[in-house]
Amino acid sequence: MRGATNDKSANRLRGLFRVCVSALALIVLLFLVPVGDLIAKIAGVSPALWAAVLVAFLLGHAASAAKWRWMIGGDISYPRALKAHFAGLAANLALPGVAGGDIVRAGLVMKGSGRKTALAVGSLADRLIDTASLIFIAAIGAIWLSARGGVDPIGLGVAAALTAAVGFFGVIFIGPLAGLIRRLPPRGKIGDVASDVADAFENLSAKPGVLVGCALMSFGVQFAFALLNGLIAQNLGAGTSLSSWVFAWPLAKLIATLPISFGGLGVREASLAGLMTPLGYPAAGVVAASLVWQTIQYAAGGIGALAQMAGRNSTPAAAETNRG
Repeated sequence: MRGATNDKSANRLRGLFRVCVSALALIVLLFLVPVGDLIAKIAGVSPALWAAVLVAFLLGHAASAAKWRWMIGGDISYPRALKAHFAGLAANLALPGVAGGDIVRAGLVMKGSGRKTALAVGSLADRLIDTASLIFIAAIGAIWLSARGGVDPIGLGVAAALTAAVGFFGVIFIGPLAGLIRRLPPRGKIGDVASDVADAFENLSAKPGVLVGCALMSFGVQFAFALLNGLIAQNLGAGTSLSSWVFAWPLAKLIATLPISFGGLGVREASLAGLMTPLGYPAAGVVAASLVWQTIQYAAGGIGALAQMAGRNSTPAAAETNRG
């Protein structure tokens, strides 16, 4: 009992720390950015564009749910995967760090499943693919912006090339790695877990087309999200180019996934301002566009939460119908 209490206290302290980081980042931004300009730009966003971006955001995450289901394989239906994915979006409203939603969605599909290890490995692979896609997109943005002063695409290009090399060799050697895992661990529970991990690796190695297809889907969705941020910025008069968002938004999203803030709030905005103001873009427009994007994320998360509550409310009714 004492251990459980200590764990709860530690989790509360970590959560409090991350909320404080987000609050501090926002306070600093509001101190540096004219609040009047920020409010004026946010208020200038077209409601029609906001609604259209929300619909596009939901469609992008519907595609991401399909990608995740494709990756984890097994007998998970798409409606179940979609519901779990949007539950993860809802969790991002309350959990510190964007990656918290990954844990929630994986946990939901693991209930009653005999493939828990395979689901965990597939979910991890899905997150790694998304991370690699963000690096590639940022490299494309850097190359697109190379004519502007202060942006050197070489570093990001090298990072993208190394990521591609790791992915290529990972696909090639994932089968031998599974065999190595089988030979290394001792017997018992650790050996059973290692055997399950090896099975999951072997399943992934047997379907390289799935890995490539998921990578392409991830790239398409994340690239579209970067462009949508650019459209929001143009609509509110930030004066930024689409190429600057393709460069900066993926990097800011990667930083926002670090477990140091409340859902990336504040940290994402500060990262974007730090990346884009050296390009000559005023911080007010950049931060305003990012905050508008945050409202779209929160709206989508709220829709996910409502879907979860509706599903819970319908379960007892369905059970009563079955009893009758």
